[in-house]
Amino acid sequence: MALLEVALAMALMSMCGLGLLGAQLGLARHALASAARARAAFIADAIAEASLETATAPRDQWKARAAVVVPEGRATVSGTAATASLVALTWADLHDEAAPRTQPSADGCENAQSSGADMARGRACIALAFVQ
Repeated sequence: MALLEVALAMALMSMCGLGLLGAQLGLARHALASAARARAAFIADAIAEASLETATAPRDQWKARAAVVVPEGRATVSGTAATASLVALTWADLHDEAAPRTQPSADGCENAQSSGADMARGRACIALAFVQ
């Protein structure tokens, strides 16, 4: 009888351990996805700031850095001088399990894809509007 109780206690402890492990993995995945979103916001802000200069070289440098800072990063700037412009940055989504499966499209992100198609699956987007 004592061995049966020990076996049940061990089974219960192992299930609790697996639950804790799953929670830790989920937190780590969420932290990676949040860090990617924060880096993307930084890049979008830097591109918007660089667009305020008259030269286009700084903006182009930040657009090139987007691919390095976030996975498969692609930055686009729409608009012309003296008007409102939009920086849209897309990157490979890290599949954050804590986030909802179907996220609403963010303003400006639907046009960030080539040919203006809907957001591709597996891609995340951030858009930042600014006035030059």
